[in-house]
Formats: sequence, structure tokens, C-alpha cells
Amino acid sequence: MSSVLIGDDVQLAQAAQFLNVSLEHLMLLLEQGKLNLEKLVEYKQQQISQQALQQLVDQAQELNMGY
Repeated sequence: MSSVLIGDDVQLAQAAQFLNVSLEHLMLLLEQGKLNLEKLVEYKQQQISQQALQQLVDQAQELNMGY
């Protein structure tokens, strides 16, 4: 992911918006070492995959499929 950015504040705001999280939460992820801005797209894909998996689990439980 590459783009022309005005400054660090804009970059962080764009990253938070891309992840659909608050700027404060993004800062916490960065401080905890859970997020590297260079791997932002990979992180977003993992987040989407985890949400999709949880939806499948929820549906299986609703349908009493033994999960």
C-alpha cells in the first residue's frame, strides 16, 4: 500500500480509518507492537478472516450443527 501522505498525523488517521478503529486504538496497537504500518493490509485481511470465521461458527451454532 503506497500513497502520498502529508504527514504522520494524516498517515495515522488514514490507517485508523482503513482498519475502522479509533485513532486511540490504533496508537495502542502500535505501542503494544501488535501492528506494523508496513503490514497494514495483511493485518486488515487477518481481521476480516477472523470475523468471517466467527460468523460461520455463530451460524453453525444457530443451526445446531454440533459446533
